[in-house]
Amino acid sequence: MNCRFVILLCIILDYGVSFAQKPKKDSTFRLKEVEVFGTKILNKDKSIMPMQTLTKVEITKLSGNTVADAVKTFSGVTLKDYGGIGGLKTVMVRSLGANHTGVFMDGVPFSDMATGQIDLGKVSTENSDDVSLIIGQSSSICLPARYYASASIISIQSEKPAFINKNINVKAGIKTGSFGLFNPVLTIQNRWNKTTYFDFSFDYTSAAGDYPVKIDYGNNLDSTQKRKNSDIESLNINGSVVSVLCDSSKLSLKLYYYNSERGLPGAVIYYNPFASQRLWNSDFFANLQFRSNNKKHWEWLTNLKFSRNWLRYLDPDYLNTSGKLDNHYLQQEYYFSQAVVWKPVDSLRLSLASDFFINKLDANLDDFVTPIRYSFLNVFVLQYFRNRIECNGNLLATLVHDETQKGQSAPSRSILSPSFSAGCKLMDFPSLRIRFLYKDIFRMPTFNDLYYTLVGNNKLNPEYAREYNLGLTAYCNFGFIDYVSLKADAFYNYVKDKIVAVPTKNLFVWSMRNIGKVDIRGAELQCNIKTRPLWNISYILSCNYTYQKATDITDKNSSTYNQQIPYIPYETFSARASATYRSFSLSYNALYNGYRYVLGENIYENMLSSWWTGDISLLCEIKRALYSVRLKGEISNLFNKQYEVIRSFPMPGRAYAVAITVVY
Repeated sequence: MNCRFVILLCIILDYGVSFAQKPKKDSTFRLKEVEVFGTKILNKDKSIMPMQTLTKVEITKLSGNTVADAVKTFSGVTLKDYGGIGGLKTVMVRSLGANHTGVFMDGVPFSDMATGQIDLGKVSTENSDDVSLIIGQSSSICLPARYYASASIISIQSEKPAFINKNINVKAGIKTGSFGLFNPVLTIQNRWNKTTYFDFSFDYTSAAGDYPVKIDYGNNLDSTQKRKNSDIESLNINGSVVSVLCDSSKLSLKLYYYNSERGLPGAVIYYNPFASQRLWNSDFFANLQFRSNNKKHWEWLTNLKFSRNWLRYLDPDYLNTSGKLDNHYLQQEYYFSQAVVWKPVDSLRLSLASDFFINKLDANLDDFVTPIRYSFLNVFVLQYFRNRIECNGNLLATLVHDETQKGQSAPSRSILSPSFSAGCKLMDFPSLRIRFLYKDIFRMPTFNDLYYTLVGNNKLNPEYAREYNLGLTAYCNFGFIDYVSLKADAFYNYVKDKIVAVPTKNLFVWSMRNIGKVDIRGAELQCNIKTRPLWNISYILSCNYTYQKATDITDKNSSTYNQQIPYIPYETFSARASATYRSFSLSYNALYNGYRYVLGENIYENMLSSWWTGDISLLCEIKRALYSVRLKGEISNLFNKQYEVIRSFPMPGRAYAVAITVVY
């Protein structure tokens, strides 16, 4: 009896406990937090293609707010800067020339069919999430075919809004500093409903640009004068509307507008600092993008874009019958792209992308031919990754057809360009990988190369290039070091049919010719270290070193044979260091360019001295429940070095700037 009673009592108690544990319909339980410790591996350290990235936090700590200011810190980059806040800024990556570098914002290409070079000083980083430089092509394969048509890619990703307990985000700021700098910015992000939001950003820059320049006249007759005609006034507006559809696909409309007027400071010539040329730009594009991602099998990407770039160049002192030179240029582009990715199994992806675009250039020049170019690009991509191995191969087919309203057009071109990259993980700790890249690529002659009055040559061939890269990457963490990555890459590039300007009848009449061959060999070393907080202070250090020898091997009988090509330094080095204590961050950026030559003959008279500069900035961020305030002070060219990137175009000396930004 007692035994039965005990068993019955246990059943009753067990049932009571079970009943008590059964949650009520409207009950809410708070689970205990679980902390997960680990180090996130950055995409740039896993990529089988050489890739460098600056995040939003890193960009904020830099001096300046343009893409040119960001990418000049990357290894392998040679910046061509004509001085001043509004000076033209283009980049050469691994000595291949600015025409071989494609620039994309959120997957949308910037284009300039007239010159083939994008002025990176016109593109603001104020609302960028990250800026990346990729050699070859991206590891992501759901991309427009145009992504595969350049030797290297600069990719800018816009900031993605986060709406936390509110439907609107506002960021407003102002920056002012030396040489008349005035730079207000405004960003508004508004969530209309659960699936749709609007993003608008405004960036205005005005500067006198009249920085002092020291001119050496010899015999102790040095003179300091202010830079003339270096002012700028520019407006940069970005807008987008993004809607997430019912199947998680995304439809977005992006608008971009840039307008500027600036002076073109001339070369500093003894006793003649005068310059009067002016330049106006008005650039606009609208892009409609649809992206659908079925995680199991399919991914789609569609782009439809229209762009219009207007440029006016005025030389009021040009010696002709009109007493001035006033040229107007209008470029228009119609662009359509469709990419689709099929994922038959987890380890294999196949992609097919097709781009079709039409470019037209009008000008008010006498007897201008008004060229129109039809371009059709198709690329097939195969990507395989399993365990420790990743392979990526693609074949790009390009068809280009030119027409002109006057005169003879360039012949049509049909070219196949293969590319292959592979990577293998050799060790787990430290994580050690080896990577290899081969890419066969070309660039079409620009409209200026082909049709510019008295200079263009409509018989030009494309400029072909072959890229090879072999590298090792390693990353790990230990002790006080939260994350450390090391990269070493050796590269070889070969260029044939290089397009160069050569004199014809006399030194005043030049023409474009395919006579160049360039042999490029080099190495890159990169190191990134991030520490854990010690006494509430954390440190970040990044160093990039590049050695490159780019020699002219066109003609053995030429005085420039086996000589370094113009404006390519043998060595470049950059370093970024920052220390963060609670709300304060102190950063120092150093940049070094070795000596180089301004002409093909490597003689002392043609040598441009090496230079280095240092920038320092102090950042303070005050956070409150509903808003935050960011205060920043920066000093550019801290040690007031006078240097030239381009001969006779001196760069600014020491400059100060302060900025305040409020985020709601």
